[in-house]
Amino acid sequence: MATIQELIHQTEKREILLPEFQRGYVWNRDQVRAFARSLYRAHPTGHFLIWRTYAPPKVRGETTVTDSYSLLLLDGQQRLTSLYVLFKGEPPPFYEGESLFFDLYFNLQTEEFRFWQPTLMKGDYTWLSVHAFLKEGLANFIGRFPRMEPEARAVYEANLSRLAKLDAIRNYTYQVDQLSADELSTEEVVEIFNRVNSAGTPLTKADLALAHVCSLWPEAREEMRTFAKQVRVHGFEVDLTFLLRCVAGVASGSLLLEGSFYRLPPEDFQLAWKKVKTAFEHLVNALRHEAYIDQISDLPTPNVLIPPTVFLARTGGAFTDDRLKRRFIRWIYLAGIWTRYSGATETKLQRDISVLEEEDPVGALIEGILAERGRIHLESKDLAGKMAGSAEYKFSYVLARARDAKDWFTGQVLYQRAIGRSNGLESHHIFPKAVLAKAGYSSGEHRRLINEIANRAFLTQKANRTIAASPPGQYLPAVLATRPEALKAQCVPMDQSLWDVAEYPRFLAERRVLLARAMNEYLDSLIPADEAAAQQAEEITALVAGGEHEGLELKSTLRWDLKLGTVSKEMERSVLKTVAGLLNSKEGGRLLIGISDDGEVLGLEPDYASLRKDGKDDRDLFELHLMQVLSTHLGESVAAFLTVTFHSVDGKDVCQVTVEPSDHPVYVRTEGRDVFFLRIGNSTKELPLPEVIKYVGSRWGG
Repeated sequence: MATIQELIHQTEKREILLPEFQRGYVWNRDQVRAFARSLYRAHPTGHFLIWRTYAPPKVRGETTVTDSYSLLLLDGQQRLTSLYVLFKGEPPPFYEGESLFFDLYFNLQTEEFRFWQPTLMKGDYTWLSVHAFLKEGLANFIGRFPRMEPEARAVYEANLSRLAKLDAIRNYTYQVDQLSADELSTEEVVEIFNRVNSAGTPLTKADLALAHVCSLWPEAREEMRTFAKQVRVHGFEVDLTFLLRCVAGVASGSLLLEGSFYRLPPEDFQLAWKKVKTAFEHLVNALRHEAYIDQISDLPTPNVLIPPTVFLARTGGAFTDDRLKRRFIRWIYLAGIWTRYSGATETKLQRDISVLEEEDPVGALIEGILAERGRIHLESKDLAGKMAGSAEYKFSYVLARARDAKDWFTGQVLYQRAIGRSNGLESHHIFPKAVLAKAGYSSGEHRRLINEIANRAFLTQKANRTIAASPPGQYLPAVLATRPEALKAQCVPMDQSLWDVAEYPRFLAERRVLLARAMNEYLDSLIPADEAAAQQAEEITALVAGGEHEGLELKSTLRWDLKLGTVSKEMERSVLKTVAGLLNSKEGGRLLIGISDDGEVLGLEPDYASLRKDGKDDRDLFELHLMQVLSTHLGESVAAFLTVTFHSVDGKDVCQVTVEPSDHPVYVRTEGRDVFFLRIGNSTKELPLPEVIKYVGSRWGG
């Protein structure tokens, strides 16, 4: 048995040591507070397990050489660290972890433990710092009574019994079990450590794996920790779990940290670690100078860097050519945007590591996203309601820098490519919160509308403060007059009528379209045009394979009747109905022209032939005619919600019309009357007037 006071004394004198294979401190505030409460009430809080050995493995912190035995703590690190902080007010000699807590207080009247809250505790003598009191001790504390303010002394004298009970924690006793068999190997002790710790704060597979690696290669933790500090200077702080997964991927081909991983010899770990360091440094340099990512927080998750790090470590530590580098950068963006590792992280990471050996590893990685998401190109609806911190927001930050965005007021470039660093940027509300509040947008009910990506732009800190609460209709005209390219670089709609707060919903809708379009253009610019076209064709094929549904309509032609062999207005009316139905729906959708309703790729040659003029591009003529038909019968304003693209599928052209949900009801003028169409299921229906009134009221609020 040992008292808390004795255990702390042994720790302070470095008689109790922590083996390097142990993980760091992981307790949170709630665990510390509950622990202190249990000690105060003299409730059981476990025991300690010590390894008594004359031949200790590598330990944490500074130690002195001695001929006597060493006491290595196997179970109880979280408790002993917390006790040391409570009584000494400082970290123990072996400390390593995220954070410690030095502001625990005790209420002498309610016997409650809480962390420091100024509004609750300041000036209230019933709240006592646990750390200061335990460090001083009851006798010394009472000795200061004559020098205390009368009010404070009165509180303490009235609660002497509780002060004594708090001080008595130092005499709380623990059972200390010892392993003293000198024949135990480090590997056997690690196994014991893993087994006994399974009952405490759960150890992750990475914790157990790192303990195993340290048992074979004692310097492993310190090597990784030192490297993590080095890359932190450049803004790319990664934890030991990240680095260990990269090492495992290189050394064993698996990130699952089981099976073959535990059979690897120490030299395999050491060699893999050297390769990982070189690879990660090279990747960080590429991200900072060529991907507009100057810190790891610019990415939704560090996990998107694991596959490229493992690939580089396996292939010499550096990208062999610019094309490969740009393709990997594009995949990093896409994996972040589509939250590749948001769920089943281990399984997806392992799948992505396993395809790195294929002839086209990046293509195989892209296939993983396509298989899960069905597409890689963004649509404006993907940005709706997304706020700061989302994957899409982080990519919008990259996009602004990639488009050489400048501050609207100073003209300062927002990103210095030469050094890979941003110039003190802040996220600015184009329509300031105060302006929207006056217009009836509440911070509670309309929080997402106020803060979404489409209302954000990136400016320098000084410029952001200059704008304050000015409505965009006041400050944007001056920017348009002096730096129109700065507005275009951040996809701000040029239609000044949208800068009025009354048009805020339309502004958001238009800017979402512009942002999504610019994001896709930048992503596709990173790869050769033929590869981008092939991936788009793959998206179309995957889309068609699922058949028509509420968000997808297939049309054989735009204007050519294949049965009659002639131009048909009825074919055009069918396209009009579909586009109108998708515009009126809540989600929008896509229309594919050149594909039969059973999925056969027919191409656009019949339409091209009916429109063809000497010296004119077929695609241009087709798009011009399509937009003329739509604007004539649906109104010119719908163009803001439509994106027309062409793709070559099986050697034949297909036209894709991506339709965003409209911000107003759209009617088709036909036979002298206005008709309202809505996409319902896999067909487009004409709604009768009573249903139109009901739907329009619920969809647009009027």
